[in-house]
Amino acid sequence: MTACILGLSRAAGETAPLLMTGAAYYLPRLSGNILRQFMALSTHIYYMATQSPNPGLTRPIQFGAIAVLLIIVISMNLAAMLIRSYYRRKLK
Repeated sequence: MTACILGLSRAAGETAPLLMTGAAYYLPRLSGNILRQFMALSTHIYYMATQSPNPGLTRPIQFGAIAVLLIIVISMNLAAMLIRSYYRRKLK
């Protein structure tokens, strides 16, 4: 269980594999098909930082998106630690 949560939190923050597997910069609506392109927060941050005509104007949005991504990853890691400690105490 802990390994699954840690794997998901790590995958949420890694951008390179997402860029190679079909992440899109902007999709107007959510697709119901898992084989189509998708949006990811880490790729959105990358595109705003590197391909914006004026990166200075998108800097506050970048900082907000980075803060959200950090909160997601840290909370998933915290959940994994709490689950691990619960099951360790239960098995002893």
